[in-house]
Amino acid sequence: MTVSSHHGPVIRISGPRGQQQDDSAGTGPGLPRRSLRLVRSRPRGPVTAAVACVLLLGAPLALVTGCQPSSGSGGSGKSTGTHTHASTRTTPRDKPPAVPAGQPNSPTTRAPGGSSAYRITIRNERGAIEPSASYTAQVPVLAGPDATVVRRVNAAIAAYVDQEKAHTAHETLTLTAGDPHVGTRVLALSFGGDRYPPGAAHPSELASGLVFDLRTGDRVTIEDVFTSTDAGLRRLEPVVRAELERRFPDGPTGGVTDPLPANYQQFVVNPKGLVVIVTELPYVLGPQSVLVPWNSLDGLVRPELAEILRS
Repeated sequence: MTVSSHHGPVIRISGPRGQQQDDSAGTGPGLPRRSLRLVRSRPRGPVTAAVACVLLLGAPLALVTGCQPSSGSGGSGKSTGTHTHASTRTTPRDKPPAVPAGQPNSPTTRAPGGSSAYRITIRNERGAIEPSASYTAQVPVLAGPDATVVRRVNAAIAAYVDQEKAHTAHETLTLTAGDPHVGTRVLALSFGGDRYPPGAAHPSELASGLVFDLRTGDRVTIEDVFTSTDAGLRRLEPVVRAELERRFPDGPTGGVTDPLPANYQQFVVNPKGLVVIVTELPYVLGPQSVLVPWNSLDGLVRPELAEILRS
């Protein structure tokens, strides 16, 4: 059965187990290895061929640039025995990265007033959490003109990585950073990965998003986005549910789109819209991302944040 989307062109999403899913165009700032890799294609065939074990955020498109992280770029929250490898994924200035049409391509964006650009580099970490647990992580590090913003954002990123490590007891944790969207006044970061218990049939997959207001360094949560959280979630729910039903006509997706804050904590933003990251799906389906265009949310987004999130 051939499927199409009224939201625009179709993007093929490939996951770590060699299978693929369809997604609407422009789903966000890229999502990492062991997550969604976004590639334009024709719609997929039957759901039996489409159902995939994917993680959000496909292989990173390397939309990161800048210098190596410095000591003032924020803490890493490393545990004892951690080895940190400061590395920078950069894109040559004369050769922009190949990204799907419609994807925000903003490895470097100048801040308001023409000041120096905010930029993201990636620090690679690995180490032991406990004698029976280990991890590898790609940790985004922000640099830019406002030291307070940089410090607050990097502290929040480190806290997120520490949180994932704290939830890892006897598994191997892999955390992969997706391509960031560095807007004029907003930063959106996405993560994928998994926890793999020894001897398990398959890992427990991870997918998440962090959004920051670059005016202040504050994290933006789903409760911050809307003037009324209940009204905002009721607007998101039918769009996300319809898209999941389109991708998986026979898939067990019930309940994961109910308009409850817990179902919408993971999201990113870009100039096209708000991208909901759906994490509580069966392993055979994997985490999914669904773009909700900004014009679908007119009148619901807080006026003081509307232009910030679209930047």
